[in-house]
Amino acid sequence: MPTDGGIIHLNTPAGSSGAGRDVTQVTTRKDNFAAGVDRLLMRSFHRRMPASFRELHDERASFDDVLAVTAIDRRRTPADSVYAPGMRTVWLRSGDESILSHVRVRLSPDPTAPLVIFHHGFSEMPWYNSWQRIFRQMPGIPVSTVCIQAPFHNHWREPFREAFRSMRRVYETFAGSIRLIELVQRQFEANGAAWTVVAGVSWGGVTSMLHAGQFGGVRAVVPMLSSPNLAQVVRDGAALAGETLPISAAELDELLDFTPRGTYDPDRVFPLLGDTDFFFSPDRHAANYAADPVVVHRAHVSALYGVSPLRAHLYDALAWAKTHPLRDE
Repeated sequence: MPTDGGIIHLNTPAGSSGAGRDVTQVTTRKDNFAAGVDRLLMRSFHRRMPASFRELHDERASFDDVLAVTAIDRRRTPADSVYAPGMRTVWLRSGDESILSHVRVRLSPDPTAPLVIFHHGFSEMPWYNSWQRIFRQMPGIPVSTVCIQAPFHNHWREPFREAFRSMRRVYETFAGSIRLIELVQRQFEANGAAWTVVAGVSWGGVTSMLHAGQFGGVRAVVPMLSSPNLAQVVRDGAALAGETLPISAAELDELLDFTPRGTYDPDRVFPLLGDTDFFFSPDRHAANYAADPVVVHRAHVSALYGVSPLRAHLYDALAWAKTHPLRDE
């Protein structure tokens, strides 16, 4: 089935058993199936959250406080830990707790090649799935690319059992990824990488916006199938599951709407949304960006496997970044 960006073409050769079928009907069935998978998984995700997370009114963790106590564990992570190809182990510390994480590195032979840091979606297994699929075809310029593994993603049960155990745990998951991105960017640029782009899908898109808003220093940030407003996703999941959240919409926004934290130069933000995405639908999430997102014909989960429009969008942003340096570069 050939594709052109997000447009599906169903070619049926003359004389084949499929000749004469209604292409529009086939495409609609595929769309309905993909949207149904999104709804099914969103309902499942919400119901798999530990009961402790639902007690949102019992905890008011501060993201700033959690980020401040989350760092690379220098005793267990060598100084040059991630500047090498393959799977690299990185240990984090959050308060008194050690957290195991990893990055996967695809190193360019050219040490001055730009760096693309990519972050996966929540509970994406394997966690490098979409990164591996996107970079199966490399861009037209040499790049090094690194996939970040979020904390609490070493086993398929771990994201829900640990990352959503409490609001503080949610913040630790984001904070750990931000520290990993910071580490990777610092090590690669110290070894000659000319500039950096940060990208991510779903949860990883939220993470990329948080990192850019917190630290800056990237030529482009590319959040795909995502927006900084995670509160809206939690609300939609609760509604789909027929549950009432224990706090008001305003209180949930205060905890999980990261839009104010994800503020970055709008010219350097390249968002992408899927027109049938139930997790981050354009009608509920496009307004979280200063500029209109690119909207492609994709649902949420299916886009992590049919990645051609994501790849094209990311590589367009990369081409733009090549000719738009930061002021202090």
